[in-house]
Amino acid sequence: MDFRSDWFSRHSGMLFWVTLISLGAFFLRNQLVQDHSYNFLLWNLFLGFVPLFFAWLVDRFEARFGAWFLWGGSALWLLFYPNAPYMISDFIHVNQQDPNVLYDALMIFNIAMLSIFYGLYSLRIMRDVFDARYGSKIANMIIAASIILAAFGVYLGRILRLNSWDVFTQPLKTFKLIFDHLFPFGDNPQTWLLVIIFSGLQLFLLVLVHGLNGDTKTGR
Repeated sequence: MDFRSDWFSRHSGMLFWVTLISLGAFFLRNQLVQDHSYNFLLWNLFLGFVPLFFAWLVDRFEARFGAWFLWGGSALWLLFYPNAPYMISDFIHVNQQDPNVLYDALMIFNIAMLSIFYGLYSLRIMRDVFDARYGSKIANMIIAASIILAAFGVYLGRILRLNSWDVFTQPLKTFKLIFDHLFPFGDNPQTWLLVIIFSGLQLFLLVLVHGLNGDTKTGR
């Protein structure tokens, strides 16, 4: 078993229990207040898990199937990765007039952070995959580009209400909308500001998690 798979196996148990506890708190809230208005968080959390699944697939099989599998799997990973940090924006759904506002805010925070950590773990795995094949310099460049693209993906999802699968179902309309909200630079300051903020936030959390984790990559 290579280092990356071993690294994931050592953390998968923790992710499982944290997920189980978070879902338990969520369903407890629904039962206590008899309100299912936040059930959309479950779908968003699932979408946040998808990039971790694709990262695991790439890590597990790219050595067997080669570069085509690496880049194809990486494209799918990148397409869904923005769903992980996207859940930060779900705080806009908190109803400040609700008497359960504090519990609801904590619940959204908990599930959002879980989704974010799914994404951060997937970033870690993907970086190690590219590092093993192409070296750390290229790996860092790919991860940096992925973070920036994901930040823009959050903007597309929250502000423009696009979904990851729109790239397949409405490709021309989607790419035109993306282009119109990027260029010219001076006409879209909000877009670029949000991209910078979300990129910085992801980078900060990635560095923080890497520092707290305390174990560094040693290669295959």
